[in-house]
Order: sequence, then C-alpha cells, then structure tokens
Amino acid sequence: MYCIKCGVELSESERVCPLCGTVPYHPDLPSPTGESPYPSRRPARRSINRHVPLYLVTLFVVMLIAQLTVFDLRAGGGLTWSFYATGGLTFLYIAAVLPLWFRHPNPVIFVPCDFVALALYLCIINLLTGGDWFLSFAFPVVGMLGLVTTAVITLLKYVHRGYAFIWGGTVIALGAFVVLLEFFIHITFSLEHFYFWSLYPCMGCVLVGLFLIFVGICRPLREALAKKFFI
Repeated sequence: MYCIKCGVELSESERVCPLCGTVPYHPDLPSPTGESPYPSRRPARRSINRHVPLYLVTLFVVMLIAQLTVFDLRAGGGLTWSFYATGGLTFLYIAAVLPLWFRHPNPVIFVPCDFVALALYLCIINLLTGGDWFLSFAFPVVGMLGLVTTAVITLLKYVHRGYAFIWGGTVIALGAFVVLLEFFIHITFSLEHFYFWSLYPCMGCVLVGLFLIFVGICRPLREALAKKFFI
C-alpha cells in the first residue's frame, strides 16, 4: 500500500502516513492490522557538548591577550598600548561569551555586569591617559545608561503586560538622558557656550513617549494598531 499524497510505501497497520500525515483509510472504515515497516520512535540523537566551542573561544582569547602582551613588552620595552587591546578583548568576552556558559542566562544579571565592565575599562583608559573625564563624564553616562537598560529589561522579563507604558517611559527617559549628556559634556570639557541642542531630541522623545503611553491607555487605538501592524 502506498500513500495517495506523497507515494511513500505504507504497511497495512499504518493509520497515518509517517511522512506527510495523510490518513490512508477512511476514518469510518475498519483498517487492517499488520506490522509497521518503520520504527515506532526515532533513534536518540547524540548530544553535543555545547561547552566545547566556548572552551576554544576562551583559549583563543587568552592566547591572543598573551601574544599582544608579549609583543608589547618586546617591541616597546614595557606595557603601553597592550592595556587598551587586552581590556577591549576582556570586555567583549564578558559581554558576548560569558553569558553563553550558562544554560539560561538571566539578562537582568548580565546586563549590569556588562555596564560595570565597560565602566572599569573606561576607568583604566582614563588612568593610562592621565585624563580627568571619567568621574565627570564616563561614569555618570555609563551609569545612567546601565540603570535605564536594566530597568527596561527587568520590566520586559517579569511584567507580561503594559508594554506600551514600558516603551513610552523608556523613550521619555532617553530624552532626559540626552539633556544630561549635554550637561556632562559641557562641565567636563569646559565648553564656552551651552547650545541647548539636547532640547530638540528631548522634545521628540517626550512626544513619542507620550503617544506610546496614550496608546497603552486607549484600548480601541491599541487594538487598531495591533491589527494594522500585526503586533
């Protein structure tokens, strides 16, 4: 007996085609019995250790850091530029590779860790270059971005409704962040004039954020937009 749809050979006991799922007999008629030519279950696949690629990537990063350090010592007689390269590689490893070691990485934990690593990397650059911009610019900027990003990720992970309010508040917070960014630039680099350019993106973010909040409040509008954009 063969399937009438895909033509695969069937035994007399097959109630559905194992390939396409077509019923070979009329459901109201009794079907004959017989031994199935196919196994009742698929053989178990061999599991691949997902940590093997991570070991290789980690080994590659460690070897690259060691190579850059040795080259800096031999070429420059000391550790000079290798701090920047090795610090950047370490930050990329923490941000991109470290969460993969866990089966279910929690972004609420790893995202703040990424911002802390970025702040430490910028602090090292500030110390190596003898600058004074870390505490007055890099630290507050990275800190505010880290707080906003962590808050948004936490709400999206644990609050399963009211996404319009979450994104609306996020956009408004980004508008306020732009204003603070201009302020920190002004006091850190001692600019002569305060141009207030940040007010323009801030006003745009506030308008977009208020619109998203209004969408969250107005149910008919929210449903209409969901049907229009398939969301």
